[in-house]
Amino acid sequence: MPGLEVKIGENEEIMIKGKTIMKGYYKKPEETASVLQDDWFKTGDAGAVDERGNLYMKERIRDIIKTSSGKFVAPQFVETIIGNDKYINQIAVIGDERKFIAALIVPAFEQLTEYARKNGIIYKDNQDLVNNTKIIEFYQERIDHLQKVLANYEQVKKICLIEKEFTIDGGELTPTLKVKRKFLLEKYAAEIEGLYRE
Repeated sequence: MPGLEVKIGENEEIMIKGKTIMKGYYKKPEETASVLQDDWFKTGDAGAVDERGNLYMKERIRDIIKTSSGKFVAPQFVETIIGNDKYINQIAVIGDERKFIAALIVPAFEQLTEYARKNGIIYKDNQDLVNNTKIIEFYQERIDHLQKVLANYEQVKKICLIEKEFTIDGGELTPTLKVKRKFLLEKYAAEIEGLYRE
């Protein structure tokens, strides 16, 4: 970007400096001080610069998960790698202040029901299907294969299959279709506690 300097600050935060960067928030000195540091604008995005000078954005810093062992995990990065599977419709990675990373997954039911039919898995409805041990094992095996590229601490260790799709009206998604992680943590608190029970 011509006329801009880029550097990586604390917590891998992308910081930018240049003539086109704002001087501050109008009549809001405290807010200005929170985002400007020696004329460097703190973007709120985590990223990295490679040896060629390419800038890679990882995640919004406020969305980064910190496990109980102090490891930082970018949930959207993990979701992108796993969420491309044809059997997954939606995924929300969780694990803040927990021993390991887990995920809430809404299956792609059209593909899943076809898989169940072909493999002789008998079920009454979608709820019955997502609670089926063979189906859960099937998903975990697929995820284990997909996430081989991730560091061990980034990998999803347990999953909870969700019967209903995440929607804006249901409160699980923002108007820009981003997952509301805090809302999901509250809505599925019992299921999540089940994942982390010893």
